[in-house]
Amino acid sequence: MKIALGSVVKGFDLKMILKQHLEKQGHKILDVGCYGKEKFAKYTSVGQRVAEALQTKKVDLAINCCGSGTGASLSTSKFKGVCAISCESVKTARMIRVVNGANCLCMGEDVVTPALAIEMADAFVNAKFQDAQGVPAPVLAFWQEARNELMSRGDTATPREIEGLA
Repeated sequence: MKIALGSVVKGFDLKMILKQHLEKQGHKILDVGCYGKEKFAKYTSVGQRVAEALQTKKVDLAINCCGSGTGASLSTSKFKGVCAISCESVKTARMIRVVNGANCLCMGEDVVTPALAIEMADAFVNAKFQDAQGVPAPVLAFWQEARNELMSRGDTATPREIEGLA
C-alpha cells in the first residue's frame, strides 16, 4: 500500500518511527514533510501537502502527526475527498476506517507513545470501510451516505511548500 506521512516538528519523531515500521512491513511511503526539527513548520502547509497526495491518488492512505493530532486533523480534513481524524486509541484508529471511511489518521506525539502509534497505524492501515460483522444494511447505507457527504466538501489541494515562521 502507498501511504503518505506528514508531520510538523512536534510530531517528527513519531512520523519517523512510523515510517520505519511501515516500510519494514512492505508499504511504500511518501514523506511529504517536514524533513527535520531545526525549522518550525506550519501544520496548515503540511496538512495541505498530505491532502494533495490523497486527492491526486499518489497514495492510498495517509498519516499526519503533530503535538496533539488536532492541527494535523483540522488542516488536512478541510480538503475535498479527505477525511482526516485525530485518534488516541487502537480502537478509534480502526473504527475511523470501518465506520467513517477515513483516509487519514492523525495523532499527537504528546498524546500517544511510539508503541501505541505503531499499533494504531497497523489498525488503521489494515481496516476496511464497512468491514463490520452484523451491522444492518440500513446502517451500512447510512455510513456510505455520510462518507459521501463528508468527502464531497472542501477545496482542491494544490502543491504547497512547507511554510515556517518569518
